[in-house]
Amino acid sequence: MPWEVPSSSVGPKKAKTAHTVALELLNRRALSEDELRQKLLKRGFGSKEVEQELSRLRRAGLVSDLELARMVVRSKLETGHGRWALRVALRQRGIDVKVSERVLAELDPEDEDGALSRALEKALRRYEGEEASLRRQKVVRYLLGRGFGLAAALRATEFLGGELDEEALVEPGAPDETP
Repeated sequence: MPWEVPSSSVGPKKAKTAHTVALELLNRRALSEDELRQKLLKRGFGSKEVEQELSRLRRAGLVSDLELARMVVRSKLETGHGRWALRVALRQRGIDVKVSERVLAELDPEDEDGALSRALEKALRRYEGEEASLRRQKVVRYLLGRGFGLAAALRATEFLGGELDEEALVEPGAPDETP
């Protein structure tokens, strides 16, 4: 047929290497070792090849769970999230518990206070027209949902006044204080 390209003029298609795919993935978004491992395995690379590539990227400084954890924590603090939310975000990104705990131990109390202030400001705007005790209850629940402990949320909202039913604020098994 006249419209077909002769097979001799088309070169062989080169398969991408684990290194090429890993760099493409890292170019789009910072990834933890676990996230990158899962993506490479999903794309059909063998586990030995994936582990060798991860080692290569680690040595080159292109993958660092410690640096990624610090970046995630900074980002979450800037958007008004508390320690519990930080811990969950790190777990979701596949960051090792020891690395997570190390980064959380490095937190400056002023940074946590700033995150609480940002979350409080947002909650106060959201529930501006509410009756005093109902407003405080909603603001406290909002802060709990953002990963702050109950004691911190109660202290931050004391100025709002109003009676609170603390039992109604916390679901069973929820943390009662920021660790």
